[in-house]
Amino acid sequence: MTGDAPVALVWMAPALAPDGEQSRALASWARAHGVTLELPRPERRRTIPVDRHVGDEVERLLDRVRDALAGRDAEAADHALAAAESTLRAHPELPQASWLMAEVERARSARFRRLPPLDEEAAERAWMRADGLDGGRLPGVGERAATASPQEATLTLQPVPAGATTWLDGRAITLQRGGVLKTQAGVHTIVITWNDAPVWATWIEVPAGSSTVHLDMTGPAPCSTGDLDLVRAAGGRVDAEQVRCGAWVAALPGPRPSSVLVATCEASRCGALLEWSAPASANWTWTPPPQHPPGSWPTWATWGLVGAGAVIATSVVLVASGALQSAPTETRFASGGIKGQ
Repeated sequence: MTGDAPVALVWMAPALAPDGEQSRALASWARAHGVTLELPRPERRRTIPVDRHVGDEVERLLDRVRDALAGRDAEAADHALAAAESTLRAHPELPQASWLMAEVERARSARFRRLPPLDEEAAERAWMRADGLDGGRLPGVGERAATASPQEATLTLQPVPAGATTWLDGRAITLQRGGVLKTQAGVHTIVITWNDAPVWATWIEVPAGSSTVHLDMTGPAPCSTGDLDLVRAAGGRVDAEQVRCGAWVAALPGPRPSSVLVATCEASRCGALLEWSAPASANWTWTPPPQHPPGSWPTWATWGLVGAGAVIATSVVLVASGALQSAPTETRFASGGIKGQ
């Protein structure tokens, strides 16, 4: 991290925002490390609008197919089937697209079994494709199920969309490690949603066995909310798999009310969570002197008198000893002879 650089902060306790003491600790950490902490940038992704009227149009086309089958009008049945399939192919984002396509395939199976030119193999393939889409159902009046089941298939999605939800045939799925999922051979829809809104959708043809689908979609922008939303604290460390932000900071409440745990991170790699507290503020508070009750003798006066008494006593001693007298210049007579002073 470079000095004074803006760094995204991920607070890993979203249900409880940092309080005043924790905010002071974070600000102190930022000053000590020469960085500026900021929230991740909001992610604005282009979403695919879902037109609910599309499903109603396909239902009307399926009714036309049934009427054509009852009237033995192969041309009208083929025309309505083609229109229904074309409409669904243009709207894989529709939540019920796979279920409706399964009904289109079953109607096609019935057409090949009932109206000339008859085609039993095509009828079998159409019914199996329907079973692969919705898992199968019992045949209705005028329908006959296939004698075989769709073949098993393993599909690998690359790259795995981080922070998004993957839907296969209208059902949310949990991808195995490496983006692998189990399905059946045939046509399927894949939809990627972000915050419950579709951002990518397509139809795919899955062969039997193993295959890979490359998702032609861009991930969330680095250091955005989408990039950092999946960061979690697990076992005393930061789990940041698939994060692309170059430099960011993870933090959460510390063991003490005034402390935080902070880890510095680069992309998906984070250091240890270390405790940090803001230094105690050195505020000086004036304390007034103690008040004496009226009429009491102040302490300074007692010490003043004691000092004055000591001075007076010293003066008396000095005077008595003659130490303060002027030096005599005259000759003094004493017994035993003359002595000069």
